[in-house]
Formats: sequence, C-alpha cells, structure tokens
Amino acid sequence: MFTLLNTTGLAVGIAASLLLFILIRHELSIDTFHSKRDRIYRVVSTETYRDGRIDYDGCSPLPMSDALRREFPQAEKVAAMYRDRRYQFAIGDQLFSAPLVYFAEPEIFEIFDFPWLAGDPKTALKEPYTAAISQSIAEKWFGNWQNAIGKVVLEGNERKPYRITGVLENPPGNTDISLNVVLSYATLRTWWTSSFNDPLKWDNFILSSQCYFLLGKHQKIENMEAQLPAFVARHYTPLFANSNTRDSSYFQSLKDIHFNTTFDRYGDTGWSYGELSAMSLIGLFLLMVACINFVNLSTVQSITRAKEVGVRKALGSNRRQLFALFMKETALLVGMAVIAGVILAAFALPQIREWLNKPVTMQILSPATILFIIILGLVITLMAGVYPALILSRLNPMKIMKQAGGISLRRGLIITQFIIAQLLIIGTLVVSRQMKFFRDQPMGFDKDAIVLLELPWKQDGYHYLKSQVQQLPGIQSVTLCDAPPAVLRPGGSYITFENNIHPESFEITYRNVDTDYVKTFRLQLKEGNFPRNANEVILNETAVKVLGFKNPADIIGKRLRLGDTSYPLIPVVGVLKDYHNAPLKDKIVPMLMTSKPGNLFKMAVKMDLAQLPVLEQLFHEQLPSRLFEPTFIDETVSRFYSTEILVNRLFHLFTLVAIFISCMGMYGLVSFLVVQKTREVGIRKVLGASVQQIVQLFLQEFMWLSVLAFLVAAPLGYYYMAYWLTGYQYHISIGWDIFLYAILLSVLVVIVSVGHKAITAGLANPVKSLRTE
Repeated sequence: MFTLLNTTGLAVGIAASLLLFILIRHELSIDTFHSKRDRIYRVVSTETYRDGRIDYDGCSPLPMSDALRREFPQAEKVAAMYRDRRYQFAIGDQLFSAPLVYFAEPEIFEIFDFPWLAGDPKTALKEPYTAAISQSIAEKWFGNWQNAIGKVVLEGNERKPYRITGVLENPPGNTDISLNVVLSYATLRTWWTSSFNDPLKWDNFILSSQCYFLLGKHQKIENMEAQLPAFVARHYTPLFANSNTRDSSYFQSLKDIHFNTTFDRYGDTGWSYGELSAMSLIGLFLLMVACINFVNLSTVQSITRAKEVGVRKALGSNRRQLFALFMKETALLVGMAVIAGVILAAFALPQIREWLNKPVTMQILSPATILFIIILGLVITLMAGVYPALILSRLNPMKIMKQAGGISLRRGLIITQFIIAQLLIIGTLVVSRQMKFFRDQPMGFDKDAIVLLELPWKQDGYHYLKSQVQQLPGIQSVTLCDAPPAVLRPGGSYITFENNIHPESFEITYRNVDTDYVKTFRLQLKEGNFPRNANEVILNETAVKVLGFKNPADIIGKRLRLGDTSYPLIPVVGVLKDYHNAPLKDKIVPMLMTSKPGNLFKMAVKMDLAQLPVLEQLFHEQLPSRLFEPTFIDETVSRFYSTEILVNRLFHLFTLVAIFISCMGMYGLVSFLVVQKTREVGIRKVLGASVQQIVQLFLQEFMWLSVLAFLVAAPLGYYYMAYWLTGYQYHISIGWDIFLYAILLSVLVVIVSVGHKAITAGLANPVKSLRTE
C-alpha cells in the first residue's frame, strides 16, 4: 500500500508540474522562433501631458516607417503593419469572415520568419489590392491552397477586389502576430495618401498602427537610440504648442514585447512575468508536497524494515552500501512515478488545452521537455530519497524513529505540507471572489440580452434599417453607435475647454451615438439633456470633475472644442452619470458623447434572444452581401477578464491536486500509526475508552499541526493576495471568512484522510488487539 501511495502521489505531483512547465514554456516561446529575433525591434510611443502624467502607446504614427527608412540607415529593414477587425470577403455567392486582417509591407517577411507555400514574399504584396492568406484560409475558401493563387476575392459592401498573390504556412500557436489574412500596405497608402505625408499625423496614435525594423548585423541599438532626441525634435516637438501632450518614440526589442505590460501589443492578453513566477512557484509547491509525502511514508516504513537492515549489517553490509541500496530503490520508485506522471499529463493536456483555450502541445521528444523530465527525476530522487536512505542505513532504525528528532522532522514536513495547501486554498478563495466580483458588480449599464451588429460603411447611414428592426417582435430598443458602453482599451483624444489656448491635460474617450443609446443601455442622465446632433456634447461625471467642476449642473452651457483651437466651440448640454466604461480592473475614464450621423456603423439591439432568427432574416434581406455575425455585450464584458479567468482555473485545479496529494500522505501515515498503536488502542478500550476517544487520539495531532500551519499560512496568504489585488482599480476586501473557510477546509481534509482509519481502529476487537505482538 505504501509503495502505491508513494508512487501515485509523486505521479500526480509530477504530472501537475509537467503541465505547468508546458504552459509556462508556451508563454516563454512566444515569437522566439524567428531566426533574427535578437535584432528585431518595434517602435513604441509615449505621450507626456502638461501635468507630467505619461501614457504609454504600443504603436507608432502612420508616417513613422518612411521616416525611419530615411533617417536611420542602421535599420536593415523597416516594415509598417496595420491591423483591422471583422472583415468579410465574398467568393461567388459565398461569404467568409476574417476576424483579424493585417495590412503589411513586404519587408515584414524579411524581418519575421513566416514561411510561404506559394508566391514571392518580396513582391507579392507590393501592389495595392493584393493579398496573401494562410493555408487553412486558402483551403476554407478554395478547397485546397494550390488553387488560391491568382483568384480574386471581393471585400466589404463595396466589393473591393483583392487578388491572391501568396499562400503562407499556418501561423504557429506561439505568436502574437497571427497572419491568416494579409492585405498589401500599399492598399492603405491609396486610401490615406495624405496621412503619410501630413506632419500633423505624428500626433495620432492608434494601436492598430505598428512599425517594426531589423537592426543591421553589425549595428548597435544604442547608436540609433542616441539619434532619437533629434528625431523627436524634428517630428514631434513642433506639434506640442497646439497639443495637450509632448510625444516621443522609443525602440522596444521583440523579446520584451509579449511580457511588457506597459505597452499594448497585438495578440491576446497573456501572462505577465509576475503571473509566470506565481505559476512556477505553484509547480514547485506541488513537487514539495509530493516529496514530503514520500519522505514521511518512507521514514515510517523504516521501522518495519529494521530486521532487514539488521540482517544485512550482520552479513557485512556497511552504511554506505545500505545508503546506495535505498537510494536505488528511491530512484526506481521515482522513475515509475515519472513515467506515470508523463502519461497522466499526456492524457490531461487535451482537456487542459480546451479548458484554458491555449494552443499548447506537449512535445514530449523535444530537448527542453526531455531535459526538464530528467532534471525533475533527479531533483525528486534527491529531495525525497536522501533522508529516508540515511534513516534506513543507520544501525538501529527502531530506536532512531522513536527519538524526538525523527518525530519532529516528520511533524515539520507535515506542517510544511499544510502551509502549502492552505496558501493555495486562500489564493483560490481570493481569486474566485474577485472573479465573482467582476461578474456581479454592476457596470452601470445594461449588458444582458443586447446584441451588437457590425455594419459596413454607408454614406447615408442606417436609420432606415434601425426603423425596420424596431418593428420586429421582441425588440425593446435599438440604437446606432460606434462602440458599446465599455471597451477593453478605451481610446482617447483631447479637448480644449472654453477659450483656453492649450488643450486640457487629460485624455478623453469619444463616443458617437444616437439618441436611443441611453435608453438601450439604461444609462442615467445626471443633468441636462442628451445631444441631438454633432453640435452638442454630453460629458460623464469623471470628465466634469477633472475639468474642475464640483457641481455637474455648473458645466451645462459651457463650451469646448473637440481638438485644438482650430475646432469650433460647441456647448455641453448634459452630464451622464458615471458608469464603468473600461474593465473593472481600470478606473473610469473621462468620456464625451456626441451624435454624428455619418459615423454610426454599429447597431445595438435590446431584445428577446428567442427572436434572434427573425432579426437575422431581416439583416439578410437588407444586407444580402453581409454575414450576420452578432456579438453579445455580456460575453464581450466577460472577455475583459480572460487572464483572470485562466488564473482562477489554474488555482482551482492545482489546489485540488495539492489537497489530493496531502490526503494520500495523511492516509498512509495514519494507516501506519494504526498498526503501531494496535496494543495501545486495545488497552485503552479495555480501560473504557469509547470509539470517539480513539478517533480523537488519532485526529488531535493532525489537527494541531493543521492549526500551526494556518498560523503561518494566513499572514503569508493575506500579504501576497492583498498585493495581487492592488493591480485592480476595483476589488474585494480580504475578509476574515476567507481564512475561516481555509482552516475549516483543512480540518475537513484531516477528517476525511484520518477519520476512516481511526474509526476502523476504534471499532476493532480489543482482545484481538492485545494479542498483537
């Protein structure tokens, strides 16, 4: 039984650690497959406000790539890239959706290693309205990728023709730049010709616009950085007089992009270095719990092997030989556990991949995985084997184990095991409550049963479509807008208040909406009215406060400009009650709403979702060349917390693993103690001890060890989880009940692990017990 418990506990711990290693390695491998990765850089930007506050932008203005080519000869290759969302393409009478589309210059493929299956990467995207697509997209659109070259696809409502000039290999799962549909950057240049030569566009930062460059082989990035002040002075400084920020640019290495949370980037939200460290620590904790089990069970077994040790010593074996023998036994058990752990991890990985929505693979034969498994086996053998081998190789194991020192060490190991389990329990409870807070905390607007539809650009807008949707059954309210009330990354611009010369020293988010926006999302007016057209604006309470008004009513009738002094003054006609226009981990940002009919290309519909097919039918009738792709506001909001959801799931999973391993260890220990105390139990029962008292005899020591562990785990758990919560603008308070649940759960684990064997011992026949030798 002890061998089975030892091997099983180690196997589960090894499997959990291996899964964590695979997840962490996946994150660390993001964009490391590029052969020139040490020379790849991105241009990022900062905006320093007049009050000293700094915004960090993971992007660059449109004129950046051309200027970089002209003024930095150290850059071997320069490539601009622009990402856009939710494109639709038509091939004959079939419609296809592309959630992400990248406009890229051909040089991007000389900087990054994205292999091509067909076409010439140097020339395929030189001309406007050319495109390269991945193998999977080509097979979806044309049956097989060999048929794609030369085909024409029509994009959007205007049916712009794009000729397929290249097919790329499918992008790997470990990249932030997932190139499935790539359109030529030359196309953008035909649309926005003036923007690339307009000096004022150096003050325009949007995440979609990126600029990468490849540093020359024998060049130093420090030399380029030394030129930046003069570069900034030429392009950015002249704009400062009429702007609210002093802008600048910096060079960011590729290896810093994925984990740097200061600057935004392409790709999904990933783990920070802090979260990677936390996951690594959890993996180490799980191994420690498994090794503690092994040490405890092996040392208590040494008493049963006292005769074997004595016989071996009598036959001439010395201590060194015995130590080597027992270390070999440990290595054999660890080897079995490693094999079982790898198999267990392989079976669990597909479910973990689906659960966490990460494209991770095991790659068991990769050098890194093999090296990790070998090192893991050696470390566990040393951690779990040295002390038991020393005990077993001594002259009198029975005497050694009855000494206080051996018992104290075993108790210390059990306490350590409890501390780790309780820390994970406290962490799980805090993360779970924070996630519940995100789910349940009112955002200040209605997000339930609201469908958002993307509409193609149309000069005369979609008021006719709105009126038709309003007549459908089950429709409660319809509004046209440019964005839902809350977005993951609220963009911003600046305003100039009244007759001020300089813009205000804060960024403000614009919303362009119609008059039914408030009704559809159940927003609340604090003062005044909603704007009726583009010549009126409404501000939220936060914007009013940063403008210096304590009473919202005082700002009604005041005027502002939607930019610098070249823009006209328009009146503030209302104040909107604050709602969370960003995720709850961020503070509410200043916001302005107005109503420009020509910029309303999203439709939000509050409705009975059972009537969604009716809405879809009308959509197809009115927009036959458009796919019906509804998004739901409540689901959009929940995706704000994708990283936190991932952390929460991992905490739950590995806390259960730690508890399971701890239960197995305690079960093994109490099984041994029951055998050791058989005569004692018999005597106590003859003297009148009840079953309850016998159970209490076995439980009390483990209970006290659990309480002692809690005295260490509680303050540590509070400190680290309180620090984790400081990363959120709105968060829970860590209440005393979290610690109560943690200790109660620990007590329950003890009862479950120890109780069965203790009750069995209490019910045993005392006459039979007293006959035990």
